[in-house]
Amino acid sequence: MQKRPPRVALVLGGGAARGLAHIGVLEVFEREGIELDSIVGTSMGGLIGALSATGLDAREVAEVARGFRFPRWFLPGAMLDWSSLFGSAVPVLSGTFDQLEIPLAVTAVAVEAGAQAVLHTGPVLPAVQATCTVPGILPPVRLGDRWLIDGGIVNVLPVDVAWMNDAEVVVAVKVGAVGKRRIPQLNWRVNTLLSRVGAMIPNPATAKITVELLFRAVEIMLERQTTLAVAMTGPELLIEPELGDMGLRDFHQLEGAIDAGRRAAEAALPELSRSLDSAPAGPTTGERVLNLRFDPVCAMVINPRRARAQVTREGSTYYFCSENCRDLFERSSKVEM
Repeated sequence: MQKRPPRVALVLGGGAARGLAHIGVLEVFEREGIELDSIVGTSMGGLIGALSATGLDAREVAEVARGFRFPRWFLPGAMLDWSSLFGSAVPVLSGTFDQLEIPLAVTAVAVEAGAQAVLHTGPVLPAVQATCTVPGILPPVRLGDRWLIDGGIVNVLPVDVAWMNDAEVVVAVKVGAVGKRRIPQLNWRVNTLLSRVGAMIPNPATAKITVELLFRAVEIMLERQTTLAVAMTGPELLIEPELGDMGLRDFHQLEGAIDAGRRAAEAALPELSRSLDSAPAGPTTGERVLNLRFDPVCAMVINPRRARAQVTREGSTYYFCSENCRDLFERSSKVEM
């Protein structure tokens, strides 16, 4: 009996404009005839993944992405409109999840519950809008009885979602890491004095630096979240395009980002081929999924072999993403006793 091909899931991480590199990865997969059984994405990865899942090829996805715009200036606290940034994608994403050519899941964060929400049914557009809704820049999205924001807030590379959906080979694309960045200087003392005397017109220099600080904070969060996600629920293969100091707003660097994704995917092909050849195709995948555990404190999916801490109590072993979660667990257990 001939062995069937393993089920391949592609996980596309968040990174705003840096996520344009995902298009180059998709281009290489198409060229090499690598069929995807599912796509999981968050933030920009969710948007690019959704466009691909509709049946667009990489060239067509790139054409849609050429219409993405981010204003050079905007006042902190002034929310932007999703369609003004990504309006070129709206007509393409007008269908429902069950109409997609490739099964898709995107992640968001349910604000009130403070937990990850996996969106894979119903209309595609509001789900994609939710996964790309960066707090403070875009307003939250109401979906059903939940307010949703950017999925990268809690899980910028949702490898765990792919594993839990019975993937046998998980390929993840990490685009969120940004190196050191210089923030323009400002005499904060003078600016504070101006604000105290009732200056009503926003100081342009202050506005610019405030925006830079906001995006730098997001960049740092993306890097830490990605490192943790890879450590906990590592993919079979991690692709990391070399994007240099490309910023989260640099949508004008589309061609360079696509080229970086293309080169990274091409370099990963030998390892991907080995993974596809050696991957189990059958019941063993279920065993691998079942070997993942949930951190009882933060609910993150944990690979026991990569857990930062563990506690055995009354015959049961609990795994934790951090020593902090372990300490919280132990303190709460003592209170219950």
